[in-house]
Amino acid sequence: MQKGLNESTTTKIVLGVIIAISFLFLGIAAYKRNVASNALAQKRQELMVYNNGGLKPLRVEKSRLEKELKFLQSSCKDISDLLFAKPASKMTKEVGDPLKFKEELYRVQVRIKENGSMAFPFWLGFDRYEHDIPNSSDLPNRIKQLDTIEEICKAALASKIPEISGIEFLEVKKIFADNSKETLYVDLPVKISIKCNNNNLINFMQKISVADLLFRVDSLKVKIDEEDGTVEGDLKAEFVIIASVLPADKI
Repeated sequence: MQKGLNESTTTKIVLGVIIAISFLFLGIAAYKRNVASNALAQKRQELMVYNNGGLKPLRVEKSRLEKELKFLQSSCKDISDLLFAKPASKMTKEVGDPLKFKEELYRVQVRIKENGSMAFPFWLGFDRYEHDIPNSSDLPNRIKQLDTIEEICKAALASKIPEISGIEFLEVKKIFADNSKETLYVDLPVKISIKCNNNNLINFMQKISVADLLFRVDSLKVKIDEEDGTVEGDLKAEFVIIASVLPADKI
């Protein structure tokens, strides 16, 4: 008799658990159905708004973005034209024959000598080409570097600098657009050592700032010249001057 009673109680407990689990799953199903219904209703409302508005909002947004793009392109061109307005500030499309580079180097040296009595290194920083010539891929940069040296020497002559005692070319650097392989411009840095007085130095910096090439002074070190034969006020100055030029495909 006791055994039959225990079996009946166990059966009721099992049935109760099954019913409770069933109600739990039913509740979860009802909740998910309600969430899905709300999401579906929201999507229907969005589709109705889109259907009523048609493509007009998209066309308006597209037109706005196109106007902004044209404005940015125009602004970029205006800035480039302002900064690189002069032909000297652009890379040369036709660079010629590497074999004739030394001939042009000699011609620049002759022009500097004819224009004044300033002392300068004979090879103008191109010492490596005393017994060599630049390769074809390197020639465009060398031609433009020669232009920068001639422009710097013109500024030195106009400032009555008595001597350029050293010229050293530093590494050429291409400046790229953000997240792009497009070259915006090329930096051509050169280290220049000069002997001068205070007035020469000030005039030289002013001439550099208004030169046909877009120059900027990256660094400047000045000290008193204490070598024999110098007079009071003689200085030694070392510049790193960077010429920024547009690549040939930007012309």
